[in-house]
Amino acid sequence: MRLQSLIGLGFTVSIFLGVLAVGMRVAPADLRYLWDRPARLFRSLLAMIVVAPIVAVLACKMFSLHPAVMVALVTLAIAPVGALFSQAMLPLVAPGQFAYARGLFFASIVLSVVLTPLAVELIQAIFGGDVHVDPLTVAKVVLGSVLLPLGIGFAIAQWWPAAKRWNSAIQTVSSVVLAMCSVALLAVVWSHLGAVIREGTLPAIVIIVLMGLAVGHFLGGPGEDDRTVLAFATVSRHPGVAMAVASLTDQPLAPIGVLLAVIVGEIAVLPYELWRKRLRGTGAVGHTLKKTMG
Repeated sequence: MRLQSLIGLGFTVSIFLGVLAVGMRVAPADLRYLWDRPARLFRSLLAMIVVAPIVAVLACKMFSLHPAVMVALVTLAIAPVGALFSQAMLPLVAPGQFAYARGLFFASIVLSVVLTPLAVELIQAIFGGDVHVDPLTVAKVVLGSVLLPLGIGFAIAQWWPAAKRWNSAIQTVSSVVLAMCSVALLAVVWSHLGAVIREGTLPAIVIIVLMGLAVGHFLGGPGEDDRTVLAFATVSRHPGVAMAVASLTDQPLAPIGVLLAVIVGEIAVLPYELWRKRLRGTGAVGHTLKKTMG
């Protein structure tokens, strides 16, 4: 088996285990949280599903980016929230807001099965010959790698509660596998990295992240914790899923574009994160790349 195939398999395993672990620690109330609050659900989806992809598309149009980077940026904008998102919110918001974070995660996963293929259709219409990918194939990827393990994890938690003690171990394995695959992928394509970084690439990534934070913060409502949660949800997408979708396109360097966007984005969110932590009166260290990539 080729190294690239092994790396792809590793990403798939990491996504499955990470989402499985989240499903195992969810409560039924978490699944209903946003559905019982339609106004908050609307604002959340407006920020994450509508505005974020539009910002990504506009940024790609503003700068002369490599097609692989365009695919990566837009794919990240339509990917579901990262599996470790709710845990990343622990030092940033009050305990009562964790349900909102978990609710956003589950809503983004469930809706991504339908919305991601639709977004891909829109992307192809906008970028024309630069991007080619089958929306039905994307739906199968999201369904098999995200929605299925979420359902399995939830079922395990309901029928075999004792299995929750393995939750942390499963999540750790998922994060380690994801990190190893990311490093391996970076090593494989390192010689091609310069080809995807053009003038304007880094500013485009920073603009997308900062605009996403601003949109989420504004649409989060009057509550400071709600603003923090939605701001990070708008920019904290699952790179494993984004890489899986990006690999279906005719841009072989698109997965490395996802990694580049995640690394630069991690740096770009630091000022906002430090501000929100000061607001909460915490002295915790900033969230790591591992959490964003979860």
